[in-house]
Amino acid sequence: MRVAWAVAGSVLREVVRRKIFYGVVLFAVVMILLVPALPSSGVGVQVQLLREACLGLTALMAALLAILLGCSILPGEFERRTIYNTLSKPVRRSTYYLGKFFGLAITLFIVLAAVFAIMLTLIYAKFGLFNPGLGKAIFGIYLESLVLAALALLASIYLSPVPAFFTGVLFYVVCHVKADFLYRAMTNSANVPPLRAISAVFYYALPNLERFNLNETIAHSEQVFRVGAGTMLFLLGLAVVFAGALLLGGIGLFRRKEF
Repeated sequence: MRVAWAVAGSVLREVVRRKIFYGVVLFAVVMILLVPALPSSGVGVQVQLLREACLGLTALMAALLAILLGCSILPGEFERRTIYNTLSKPVRRSTYYLGKFFGLAITLFIVLAAVFAIMLTLIYAKFGLFNPGLGKAIFGIYLESLVLAALALLASIYLSPVPAFFTGVLFYVVCHVKADFLYRAMTNSANVPPLRAISAVFYYALPNLERFNLNETIAHSEQVFRVGAGTMLFLLGLAVVFAGALLLGGIGLFRRKEF
């Protein structure tokens, strides 16, 4: 595992040298800071609007970062040919691959922790409220970003960054609409059987990323349902299963890839 963490550290060093990383994070932070300027009615509505908008922007930022970084880490190593020097040493490909994922996971954690602190400060400065409960929504966002990073990393093994990026975006969109769009396409008797069959395959094969979306519930002070420890553990289990399956698939493909 020491080798894996060393590889993870190299990912962190590489990420901080990328302009696109700072561009995405800075844009999201600026948009979050501008949210209080949006018009609204009462103070209660302002608080809910601020929380929901900030969490929505954070979720989009995390998804974009996870896909952008995940789809470019390995191709960058191939292009610079540094991967050949690393793998010529007694380093297992599985360890190297996991190290890349760990590096992405640490990067996303640091970014989301910083944005979480900014949100808490902004809400306290604006309304005098301290909302640590927002951390539940941030946790869901983080788990979703790990699944997206695992998918993007897998796609980048054989795809160049641009196709891998769009694969990640398509995965993100489909996995968020599957509960509604794919279910209706699968169960609608008016659709032709092949369409229903294809919809069923994607419906059951793809994870439902909407489960990780706690933004609206948390923004409205958990009025619909309480998000307790059981819910958080359930989401953690889902993320472990989804990301774990993608990592196993990625390791299998990475082992077979010829350099």
